[in-house]
Amino acid sequence: MTKRIAVLAAGLGALALSVAFAGQASAQQSPKTGRTAISKECSAKADEQKLHGKDRRKFRSSCIKDARKKKPA
Repeated sequence: MTKRIAVLAAGLGALALSVAFAGQASAQQSPKTGRTAISKECSAKADEQKLHGKDRRKFRSSCIKDARKKKPA
């Protein structure tokens, strides 16, 4: 019986954490598209440089990584 309670408690704890993180992530994203401000900014920079395909994906990936390093958590 106590083993079932422990498993249930662990499951509820995991559920509570996932809800907390989901709420935090959604607060930073655009409600319609689900994209962050960093992502939109990097897309705009890629548009300015007229990047497409593989080059655009590489640029956006490095842009987002750099922006996250610069921005304090």
